[in-house]
Amino acid sequence: MRLCCLLLAVILSVNESSARVPFGHDVSDAPEEYFSTKEQGVDSLAFLPPPPSYDSLAFANDRAMYVQGLALRTSERGLQAVRDCDKGHLVESFSQAYGGTITAQDMPETFLLLRRASRELGSLSTRTAKKGYARLRPYVLYNAPTCKPDDEEGHRKSGSYPSGHSAMGWGLALILSEINPGRKEILLHRGYEIGQSRVICGYHWQSDVDAARLAAAAGVANLHANAAFLEQLRKAKEEFALLVRQGKIKTQ
Repeated sequence: MRLCCLLLAVILSVNESSARVPFGHDVSDAPEEYFSTKEQGVDSLAFLPPPPSYDSLAFANDRAMYVQGLALRTSERGLQAVRDCDKGHLVESFSQAYGGTITAQDMPETFLLLRRASRELGSLSTRTAKKGYARLRPYVLYNAPTCKPDDEEGHRKSGSYPSGHSAMGWGLALILSEINPGRKEILLHRGYEIGQSRVICGYHWQSDVDAARLAAAAGVANLHANAAFLEQLRKAKEEFALLVRQGKIKTQ
């Protein structure tokens, strides 16, 4: 409670009007990690509106959600938010919602599909808006701690809007829902939670997460016009069908 009060005082006193990332953070060139090239990726700056201005009602909601997230950090939901910060295990974190263990050993085709898609959705589908709008992250604006301090320095100079992590979570939920439609609501709920975890941890504003879901949907639609993605998706669906016949995955 004392931490929340202290940070609230910082929030109310900070000069928000001039806050901006000093320069955008670009993604590295790693074409083997993506299905698309940078030129084939979605240009999020072309369709996402600017983030809320600091004197808008939308930003008042961003600020309220940030404060709400502070209150959740010591709860079980807050601990989940910390776990959701680990991008290295984001694919596997969908296992329970998907109804089977998603690892390179247990579901190699599905794992490869999601690993490559997640990296594309988290970078190519968000990068132009991140650079173009160069929005400060909450913890940078308020000079306040997040729920996972060891990640702070690496994210400090990257744009907050839209959230790449949230785009990965929502995009993977959409793809997995196509493969296992009987569990789509559970999968979409998991994808939604990953985005909200970024708000709870203080790495993103709510509007960053909301915009990320739009970018992710656009990115998934774009992938469905990509031959390499469609081929890997076909393999993942065949793998799923085999696991269903073997009784090794839930379909409801």
